[in-house]
Amino acid sequence: MSFFHEIQRREMSYMMNIQDLTAVNKGKTESFLGHLTWYSVGKQLVQTKELELKLNDAGLDQVWMPKPIRSADAFRRATKEIEQRKATSNPSVFENVLIREVYSDKGMVQRNIVIETVDQNGKRLSYESKAGIITLDKEKSTMSLDADKPIIRELYQEAERKFVIYKNHYSAQQLRIMVSKLLQSFAPTPVRKSGGIYFVPAVMNIELSKLVHFIMSLENSEAYKIPVIDNTSNRNMVNNKLLEHLNTVLDGCENSDDLNKGKVKVLIEEANGIIKNYRNYKSILNEESQQMEQAIFAIRSEIARMMAEM
Repeated sequence: MSFFHEIQRREMSYMMNIQDLTAVNKGKTESFLGHLTWYSVGKQLVQTKELELKLNDAGLDQVWMPKPIRSADAFRRATKEIEQRKATSNPSVFENVLIREVYSDKGMVQRNIVIETVDQNGKRLSYESKAGIITLDKEKSTMSLDADKPIIRELYQEAERKFVIYKNHYSAQQLRIMVSKLLQSFAPTPVRKSGGIYFVPAVMNIELSKLVHFIMSLENSEAYKIPVIDNTSNRNMVNNKLLEHLNTVLDGCENSDDLNKGKVKVLIEEANGIIKNYRNYKSILNEESQQMEQAIFAIRSEIARMMAEM
């Protein structure tokens, strides 16, 4: 069996399992535990005002807007994207056009265009550290160039064009982070160990519907939610996946000694989130609830320990 057909087989298996979880009898109204949901946010750029309108149209609070775009971030992104590898008249020699940041303060950012000449094995033959000097004036949100070579000026013009776009548009990655934060506020439990599919309890149905509507309004994006009927098998599934999730978070807390402060803060935030979300599952829990209570207590203890050690 080819790799492609194996992937198809696995995805069909996942979808069959989902259909089993959500099947309902025709003509009957079934109570449900919540929804399975998954989504994808594709490549795109969205203007700030347009994103605000899409959130409003979906009934979502503006508080979920990404942080305002900083000119320095747009500048760094635009200049980074002009890096390239160029062929020369010698087929065994190449020029790497690189961007190196050399200075930054409250008023400006300086990045140099560097040209590195290498052979076909990557050995450096020459290195021009100031082929071009690109500067950002943060207050005016404008770029400038100090260079003589026409090729450098062409690269700068491309960076300047991108800068104008990026300082007024959010990227797909910024949207993915935004959507992920939104979903995390809905008490999700991962259904697959590899991620991508989540169970969201019924109490969050209205908010989840808003999120699906919002994602579907974005370019190259899709989102789905399908109900999970209330029966013994599905309750067991939810309980097992929630306990797995609790234990995964607990394991991460217990093995946090080698993490830097930034990652520890993220871990503490995730742990606090799962404790807060746990109350949304009270009506679904069965005989595993005692194990979950023990895991929650252990997570609280680990949070206290990590905060004391920071």
